Amino acid sequence: MRRILLTGGGSGGHLYPLVAVAEELQARALQGAIGLDMKFIGSDGLAKELSSSIGIKNQKIIAPKWRRYASLQNFLDILKVPVAFLQSLFFVWSYMPDLIFSKGGYDSFFPVLASRIFGIPIVIHESDAIPGKANLWVNKWAVKVFIAFESAKNYFKNTNIELVGNPMRRGLSGVSERSSAVAAFSLDSSKPVVLITGASQGSQAINEALILSVVEIAKKFQIIHQCGASNFDQVKNRMLIIIKEGEASYGQTVKNNYRLYPTFDVGQMALAYSAADVIVSRSGAASLFEIAAAAKPSIVIPLKDSSSGHQLANAREFSKFGAILIEEQNLTSHILLNEINRAFENRVEISDKIRHFARVDAAANIAVKILDMFN
Repeated sequence: MRRILLTGGGSGGHLYPLVAVAEELQARALQGAIGLDMKFIGSDGLAKELSSSIGIKNQKIIAPKWRRYASLQNFLDILKVPVAFLQSLFFVWSYMPDLIFSKGGYDSFFPVLASRIFGIPIVIHESDAIPGKANLWVNKWAVKVFIAFESAKNYFKNTNIELVGNPMRRGLSGVSERSSAVAAFSLDSSKPVVLITGASQGSQAINEALILSVVEIAKKFQIIHQCGASNFDQVKNRMLIIIKEGEASYGQTVKNNYRLYPTFDVGQMALAYSAADVIVSRSGAASLFEIAAAAKPSIVIPLKDSSSGHQLANAREFSKFGAILIEEQNLTSHILLNEINRAFENRVEISDKIRHFARVDAAANIAVKILDMFN
């Protein structure tokens, strides 16, 4: 029986790829009749939810976080350091995996450190063009480093580096027939659709630009808007006001052509990608590789204050493959409308370029390389 310990930060950007690799490991172990046991180690919340969804137990640990801005919480989190280290040390010792696979993030540092102490092989994956601090700290201990962006190689001291792309969860790499996907959102397949998403947590900046331009956008496009759970009520109320104020003219057009959602599960996200003719998104690595797999023309708006500017770096790399980049400080309703029109008018050319960015077999490649390490 081979044991693999999985660890990664508490955000979806770290955990979704981790789940994708775990799913591939499960499938390939079953196909090859390999005895395989896996466990997650990290904070509770999303990690527990996702690991449970694929039948893997999550071991909760305290995960201190160092914020890149002045915060009293930084000093309080220092008190968590010895607890996190001892928790990780005990759990890694009691489980004693044959290998640890880390996606980085602050949750991952102490489990990887404990693995290093016990001489357990370490494999890491970095999703972003500018690597996160945890992966930069531990990469010199790793027997293998997988990266999603070619430019990330310049930041690592490790020499065993392989470009594979970013692992995607099963169910996101396939594209549904457009008319059925559009119908799933109660829209008209004869009219173009723009998907506007701020990723799992939503984006106030993108939401605001859309609200200010929705009347004009709705004249030409149908809109699927994923605004984030915390923003849903506010966006819904403002849209109702717009519809009410324009009931004698544009209100019905907005109502007919606009669909609002707080979040999407995997199936809904896949349908939204399939329905869209143009996609407006943040530039987290997971979103970019999903969009590329769908081969849809896209406009990316990087989070202005992302750690180390990684979203801007991701977006710049993606723009080399045809994506339209709008920096957040330049985002206005007028610019958003113009760029959606430009992306739609050039959709064939942009789609052809973007599809070359996709690496839909990233999770499979990582799973195969990990299992090969046991031979």
